[in-house]
Amino acid sequence: MVSKVKVNAPICDHETEIIARASGNDTLVEIRSNCRSVQTYAERLNSVSMDDIMDTKGSKIIELAGEVGLTSTCLIPTAVYNACWIEQGMISKRLALAKERICIEFIE
Repeated sequence: MVSKVKVNAPICDHETEIIARASGNDTLVEIRSNCRSVQTYAERLNSVSMDDIMDTKGSKIIELAGEVGLTSTCLIPTAVYNACWIEQGMISKRLALAKERICIEFIE
């Protein structure tokens, strides 16, 4: 099974696709992006463990984001969590596909 998540970030004018593939208790993560910082993040992330996706504290997903200089407002780490959760069956893939997106709205 494969789970794909797309991130459109018009504020920084970048698009990213995250592909998660379950491999036992680990999840292989492939990231394609037109953002150099996200490309660097992708090169170093590669795969994550169940511990990495269960919490933010001590998670490789968050730690690497800080190491490569992703901003605290970057949606990519959160999207990685979502792709991995879907792939590992922790979020219903059918529900996620039916809802299509989650979003942040700037209202004022």
